[in-house]
Amino acid sequence: MKKVFFVTFCLLALFGCGSNPARQSYEESDIEKVDNNSKEMLNVRMGVAYFERGDYDTALDKLKKALRYNPKLAIAHSAIATVYQTMNATIEAERHYKLSVKYAPSDPTILNNYGTYLCQKGEYIEAVKYYRRTIANPFYKTPETAHENAGVCLVRGGQHDQAEEHLRKALSINPKLPISLYNMVIISAAKNNNMKARAFLQRLQSVAKLDEHMLKVGYEIETKIGNKKAANYYLTQLRQVKN
Repeated sequence: MKKVFFVTFCLLALFGCGSNPARQSYEESDIEKVDNNSKEMLNVRMGVAYFERGDYDTALDKLKKALRYNPKLAIAHSAIATVYQTMNATIEAERHYKLSVKYAPSDPTILNNYGTYLCQKGEYIEAVKYYRRTIANPFYKTPETAHENAGVCLVRGGQHDQAEEHLRKALSINPKLPISLYNMVIISAAKNNNMKARAFLQRLQSVAKLDEHMLKVGYEIETKIGNKKAANYYLTQLRQVKN
């Protein structure tokens, strides 16, 4: 049961993120106030838009232009780091992520993005430090996102007890987070707490369609509990997914 839903990565919370409806305004950064209509911010917006379309070269051009206008614009460094990371330009990605944190050491968006980068690299413990700094920032509108990211990262690092603490905090804020529920199933099943795993699986099923891995977990849980009817249900669903 090593599969986990990965950490939620928001390119820039300034522009929104799929699972995170709240938007973080750059005016809440700890370094300076930047007019959203300034040349640098307009270029950041265009860079993000081109990135989302898959036009990485143009995205880089726009973000480099933003940094020429303002070399200390942390949000531009974070955005261009994401582009470089997607292009597997790891040296440049690392450099810009570090600059983003240097210029905005308390900005929750910047810290969350850098934490996710570290987690993707496998630096789980270091990543969680940045998620916790994100959570500690009072300007961060959605602490459940950072708690969830920290929890998933800790699951990947095999730190299930610490992971559970963060995932439970995420779910206390939003009980319907599928990624947190998914990973709570994994943690509970790994501890052979089958009744708890079943409860989290049922909650997950109420908000998301179960993937092949979760159907297998469901089958294993119900088999251990001795509920043949429920086990056969998951087995039937699993066969349908495979066909």
